Amino acid sequence: MRVKKVFLAIVLVFSMVAVFVVSVHAGEWYTCTVNMAGAGWGKHCYIKLSDTADSPAFKNKWFIARDSQKKEMLATALTAMTNNMNVVVYISSSTPYSIIHAMYVKR
Repeated sequence: MRVKKVFLAIVLVFSMVAVFVVSVHAGEWYTCTVNMAGAGWGKHCYIKLSDTADSPAFKNKWFIARDSQKKEMLATALTAMTNNMNVVVYISSSTPYSIIHAMYVKR
């Protein structure tokens, strides 16, 4: 009986840690300028972004477009660069080479 309680307590603790880790790695929306964009090594599309916030989370960092939408995101990034517009992106993390999950041109 005591072994079951200890096992359940351990499972509960690991479950709580897992929930905390997932929430820490949750994505966020950023308004950015596109500094560079194009096809890179392998089959990935790389987009270099800078956060436009007063206290930017990142500047001139490379991110990877989601493979299933890389052509669309490349077109969006190039459109923003051509028209001197910003983009709004949803990225998995503000660390370099994180995945861009969504990208929209912002007027």
